[in-house]
Amino acid sequence: MEQSFLKELIHYKKLKESPFRLIGAGLCMISVLFTGYLSHQLAISSFGSLGIFTFLYYQRLPLKQLMVRLSVIGSFLTAANFFAMLSTHAAWTAPIVVAAIGFLGRFFFRLYGIAKPGPFFIVMVTAMGVSTKIPLARIPVMSGYFFIGVLFAIAVAFVLHFVENEPLPEKKAGKTIIARINDDPAVVIDSLLYSGILFFAVYLSMGLQLKNPYWLVVSCASILQADNLWAMAHRNVQRIFGTIIGLAIAAFLLNLPLSVFETLLVITALFVTVEYFVKRNYAIAQFFTTPMALMLSMLVRQQYLFSMIQFRFLGIVIGSLLGLLAGWLMSTSLEFYNRKFHSN
Repeated sequence: MEQSFLKELIHYKKLKESPFRLIGAGLCMISVLFTGYLSHQLAISSFGSLGIFTFLYYQRLPLKQLMVRLSVIGSFLTAANFFAMLSTHAAWTAPIVVAAIGFLGRFFFRLYGIAKPGPFFIVMVTAMGVSTKIPLARIPVMSGYFFIGVLFAIAVAFVLHFVENEPLPEKKAGKTIIARINDDPAVVIDSLLYSGILFFAVYLSMGLQLKNPYWLVVSCASILQADNLWAMAHRNVQRIFGTIIGLAIAAFLLNLPLSVFETLLVITALFVTVEYFVKRNYAIAQFFTTPMALMLSMLVRQQYLFSMIQFRFLGIVIGSLLGLLAGWLMSTSLEFYNRKFHSN
């Protein structure tokens, strides 16, 4: 059992994936970063880089279906970040906002079969939003910068649709939301458990007064993305180990005398590297996620609290362990629920 666990932990998956998708991801990132750089508004680079996560939901679909899919997800991301930023002006609402958005994300993404990354990026941009402190009048502006990233993601996806030559999947008959709930009745309790865990994660991060509290929430949500408890245990170890290496790389990069231009190039390279490894070996991907996130946060100091290395590590460890515990609770609860449901 232990040998099997360790073997799967370091296993490197060989995937056949279109190189155009990695190129597309890089184009999204570099486009939004240099839009901010050339317009002398690095807030566009910082917030827009969150909007481009829309591109990571790209799938080989008919054009109209693809555009609708990315537009809805991009709008969801923007709205989630917007309401999260608003919640900072009434701090007690932050856990409620994250939990509500987490519920909606988990509910609809599961119902409509939007697999990994699923609602993870929805939760991530929400958690980042509640960790900022932006004047009320500036929030719509920042949301506009965020949406610029969404537009770049949709534009690159549009071009990629014509560049890729993979056959399109057969179109499936649509179902009403009621029919989908009847097919998957556990979706409601699963979403409630998920949102409750996120509520507690935000409450805990605020109570511990971490310098960058959103990392605890993001780590918890990341662990809950795994398909089962075995995979969650793998991801927990991989995330903690990968973060340790990533913090060492970040410490090195942040001490280099890089210009803004050079920093943007490094961030783009790190982003593409993360996207390459995240499906192949999660631990290796974490080597590059941490320095990328810290370098992005440094672009607009007045918008993000500077993430001290020790606080980031603490947040990730606590969040990962909380996610693993929460995964066990959810798995056990749903097992009892399904047993009761099927027995009737």
